[in-house]
Amino acid sequence: MAIEAARLEVVVGADTSQAERNLSSFGQQVESFGKRVQGVASSLTSIGTRLSIGVTAPLTLAGRAVLKAGSDFESAFAGVRKTVDATESQFQMLRQGIRDMAKEIPATREEIAGVMEAAGQLGIATQHLLDFTRVAINMGVATTMSAEDAAFAMARFANIMQTPQDQFERLGAVVVHLGNNLAATESEIMNMALRIAGAGHVIGLTEEQVLGLAAGLSAVGIRAEMGGSAISRTMIEIANAVETGTEELELFAAVAGMTVPEFSRLFREDASQAIVAFIEGLGSVRAEGENVFQLLDELGLAEIRVRDMLTRTAGAGDLLRRSQVLANDAMREGNALAEEAARRYETVESRVKTLRSRLSDVGVTLYEAFRPELV
Repeated sequence: MAIEAARLEVVVGADTSQAERNLSSFGQQVESFGKRVQGVASSLTSIGTRLSIGVTAPLTLAGRAVLKAGSDFESAFAGVRKTVDATESQFQMLRQGIRDMAKEIPATREEIAGVMEAAGQLGIATQHLLDFTRVAINMGVATTMSAEDAAFAMARFANIMQTPQDQFERLGAVVVHLGNNLAATESEIMNMALRIAGAGHVIGLTEEQVLGLAAGLSAVGIRAEMGGSAISRTMIEIANAVETGTEELELFAAVAGMTVPEFSRLFREDASQAIVAFIEGLGSVRAEGENVFQLLDELGLAEIRVRDMLTRTAGAGDLLRRSQVLANDAMREGNALAEEAARRYETVESRVKTLRSRLSDVGVTLYEAFRPELV
């Protein structure tokens, strides 16, 4: 019994020692696995941080950029909806037209929409809005006027002259051509033209003739506030003399170097040429040493502003005649504005602006796609 008990003790002891060794080994394995898990967890934490910084943050910023691009355009186009009377399909056409235009010219969608909003306020018909807006934007780039100022000036001029709304490109071409070839800025020409247009339209002047006169007067330094009323007064006095056959008609004709019938016929057929002939005749009268001031008094044109305007332009030789030729040529060709704007759009600055609009237009598309989820 003692021997069996001793053997059992040895076996149990051996098994116990093995069990302890097994437990110890397992513990080491568990510890090793735990360390590996901690390592993986640490790696995942690091990856998560990098994802937040490298992916999540840019995506968040991109989302904000998309939201801003879309919402800014939506707000700007709301102004168009406010002033334009159109169907929903027409609004969609205008909306897409603005986006397409921003990809071609260095103006933002919001700037273009702002000009279109003004155009709607000015009564431009829906079918002409896109063309009118492009002309105004081009004038803002190619002239001394802002796009919005150009829009207001041209629309008001067209209203006075009863110009068809498909002729704005040609009007813009005349203004740009005159500004490029005479000592007058485009804004000066338009301001003067607006003051002449009323009387000019009454006596039968065309748009280019009014603009030509406006450019010639501006080129000798006459301000619109003075020159506009002065030349209008002169036109009205001549028209009245031709219509009524007053004694002054003989004097107007004599100054122009014509007989009464010749001068009357010329005024009825081409009033601008009759006016130019009279003003050039005043220059000849002064050159011959005659008393111009007494002559103007006899014609009822002695008011100080009228007298100053006439004596300045009379001393400028054939300036008014040349300005008429320039205006007529530009109206006939009709491409001066487009060519001038195209040259400005070739600059690096303009190309960068256009590229920026192309890139941000993607944001507008995404905004419109997800907009139902945002409201």
